[in-house]
Amino acid sequence: MAERQERDLPSLEDEIFAVAHNVEVEQGAGAQARPDWAQVAAERGRAFLGRDVGALVAGFGIFLLVDAVMMYGPLMTSSRPSLLPQFITLIMLAFGLGGLLVWKVGGRWRTFGHGMMLAWVFLTLVSVGFLTGVTVPL
Repeated sequence: MAERQERDLPSLEDEIFAVAHNVEVEQGAGAQARPDWAQVAAERGRAFLGRDVGALVAGFGIFLLVDAVMMYGPLMTSSRPSLLPQFITLIMLAFGLGGLLVWKVGGRWRTFGHGMMLAWVFLTLVSVGFLTGVTVPL
């Protein structure tokens, strides 16, 4: 009777090959891992470009608008007054508010502050300081 019970039970070999026979293997499982990684990297890149670069451009644009409004009057008059008030206001806006956004607020506002500071530097270099009040009026 002991032999009969041993014959009814599957052997270890039968169990191993039965499990291996029932396992389904996905086609191209190794090839699918790389597109997942590449897709995640591409989504992160798109999120960075959409969110962070957009905030940088917005900060740059807002500073350009504020600079154009503040410097239009003094630069269009025939007798040029002192540009010291505009210089102080613009540098405090760019590096005071922009620096506050970068170091204390963070998040998307960090790149907005970087955009403001970059706009001040860009306008100063391009206009040799006329648009930011750095130079003495002629």
